[in-house]
Amino acid sequence: MSINPQITTHRFGARPARAGRALAALRMLAAIRALAVVVVLAVTLSTHGGSVSAATALRVGGPAPGVAAGAGARTVVGGAGVGGAGGAGQVGPGAEQGAVAPPRVGARAVILADESTGQVLFERNASAVRAMASTTKVMTALLALEWLDEQKVVVIGSGPPQVGEESLRLRQGERLTVRQLLLGLLVKSANDAAAALAEAVDGSQAAFVRRMNRKAAALRLSATHYVTPYGLDRPGHQTSARDLARLWEVAMRRADFRSLVATKAARIPGGPLSLRRFVTTNQLLGSYRWTVGGKTGFTNRAGRCLVASASRGGRRLVAVALGSPNAFPDVQALFDYGFSQFVRVRLAQRGQPVSAAPGRPATVQAAADADALVRLDQLDQVRLALPKGAAAGSASAWFTGAGQRLVSVRLAQLQGTGAGPTTTLPPPTAPNGPATAGTVPAPGTVGPGATPLTGGTQVRPWPVPAGAPAPAINPFLRRDPP
Repeated sequence: MSINPQITTHRFGARPARAGRALAALRMLAAIRALAVVVVLAVTLSTHGGSVSAATALRVGGPAPGVAAGAGARTVVGGAGVGGAGGAGQVGPGAEQGAVAPPRVGARAVILADESTGQVLFERNASAVRAMASTTKVMTALLALEWLDEQKVVVIGSGPPQVGEESLRLRQGERLTVRQLLLGLLVKSANDAAAALAEAVDGSQAAFVRRMNRKAAALRLSATHYVTPYGLDRPGHQTSARDLARLWEVAMRRADFRSLVATKAARIPGGPLSLRRFVTTNQLLGSYRWTVGGKTGFTNRAGRCLVASASRGGRRLVAVALGSPNAFPDVQALFDYGFSQFVRVRLAQRGQPVSAAPGRPATVQAAADADALVRLDQLDQVRLALPKGAAAGSASAWFTGAGQRLVSVRLAQLQGTGAGPTTTLPPPTAPNGPATAGTVPAPGTVGPGATPLTGGTQVRPWPVPAGAPAPAINPFLRRDPP
């Protein structure tokens, strides 16, 4: 990791040699001090779950200078944008600010969420009902893993060979293990493997489809309905991007499922003297280095579909694209956007005083820490929205960014004198400006706990302490499965 602040040199007229050397020494000292400040901020954020690309944009302890509330801000150096597919961008003090552009995707319905918290970072038509093609097989695989031992031997019946389109060309009477069928299901996307697994679980495809719909109802996938275990176009066979993200998050909690969707190539028995060899349909596994796994789908009605996960910098994202002309660049664009344009920050600390309006005394306090992923150009737009009657305590308030809800915080009656707890966070800023390297402000003068929160006013984002647990921000996407 390197930080390269730009240092611009100027030409001056003739000066005495001594004055020139003194000026050069002053320039060098100023450059060293500036670099020290940048390094302190960068190390603070990278150590505490943020990113180097967010160090300057965060302006820990206050808003970015010269940026009005509601204005977008993206930090760049020398005209280079923040982050990208290759990693975090370089930043420096005083860099030009610019609005963050949304990801360019062609899919009809998309969603991007943080898998740890369920926080939705981007969505378009995410609740719209759409055909899902072979992403259906996520549910088929999940139920097969729940109800069958992977080493169980399945004798292929008469049903699987009759299923058309993509297949393993299974033959009646053939014997394969559940794991071998699952590889065919999730790596090759074989429809006959889905039919064979359905019959192995419930004796018939129809009974298995009923099980699929019961599971969808239990997971509260309100837009989802299954007609087949494989996903060919049928009336009423449908889901939404949000439902598929929720189902994928549940399936990815299983190590056996993660292993299957991360497989790039496989081979299984194909006969007495032959093998079936196939490679994954998920091109991201070979082209996008941070891909953890995914499942593709395509039919004329559904278009190109993809649900996938990617892990980078200690964070894992899930993305869904339905009805896309090309789902792979769509999902990659979503991942790049999520990894490079968001930073996890602390918006409230447990015990932090909260007042209803400017000038009013604090009567309640945050009952728990509140962390969220915030887009870089919205770090100066975070506000606390207090409900009516919040001054009485025992309520929840929401932090919002650019009008969108980020995370809630529980409120409780303020105890004692109303002074917030002394923070244990590193000192990212001094009361009168950026901290100089090696200078530690007095305890209690920095950090979220030392500054009361006020309803409707700008909230300071702070670095998240190392080892802080991920909050459950979206209860739908991150609810424990039944």
